[in-house]
Amino acid sequence: MDMQFEKIQTAAPTVPELVLDSLLGAIEAGRLQLGSELPPERELAEALGISRNSLRECLSIMSFMGIVENRSNRKVLVKNADYFRKARSLLELSYSADTFEDFMEFRRTNEREIARLACRRATQEDLDRLRSSVERLESDETDYLADVEFHVNLAYASHNTIFAAMLDFVNCLILELRMRFFEREDYHGKTAEAHRRIYEAVRARDEELAAYEMGRHLKLIENYEDHGAKP
Repeated sequence: MDMQFEKIQTAAPTVPELVLDSLLGAIEAGRLQLGSELPPERELAEALGISRNSLRECLSIMSFMGIVENRSNRKVLVKNADYFRKARSLLELSYSADTFEDFMEFRRTNEREIARLACRRATQEDLDRLRSSVERLESDETDYLADVEFHVNLAYASHNTIFAAMLDFVNCLILELRMRFFEREDYHGKTAEAHRRIYEAVRARDEELAAYEMGRHLKLIENYEDHGAKP
């Protein structure tokens, strides 16, 4: 596939934003259109001047944000230029250290109540999805999307559509932050243990324990920030 992209000239921490910029440029120049299949990973990484690992991380973010879809091992563009601009703004916000406490304040306020509601309302299907997310994270220390999946599934288990929609949105904002926290020593193990404890409390329908365990989990995240694990 012969398609030109602007080559990236910066270091890894801002690569996802710049990949979006390059793809946006290709859209605006008419070289990439809605419904187009992206070039193979090797070709796209070479065109952008980044490693295939960096590209895969970027594609994971774009898949999570609904910018591209996987169709029979192909990556297909499903959002227009305006959505690209909004997505880039979200990623830029996620990189800002000044917003970390705002994210955590939102999570402290809402996710403990989400855990309580899940104890009351979760169906067996909800519990099965939560267990699957827990086991997925336990089995792969690099699977940051399993971390995202657990929190989103817990919000859906609350059966409050506003909570579910808002948490899904916030997880888009902090996806890059999660990726970087997963590079910190012991973060995966402690997070996997916390998810297991929250799940067991929800399964037992123990609202106070579930809220307590969620609070412990969020405090863990804040401690990583306080001890120099800057996003």
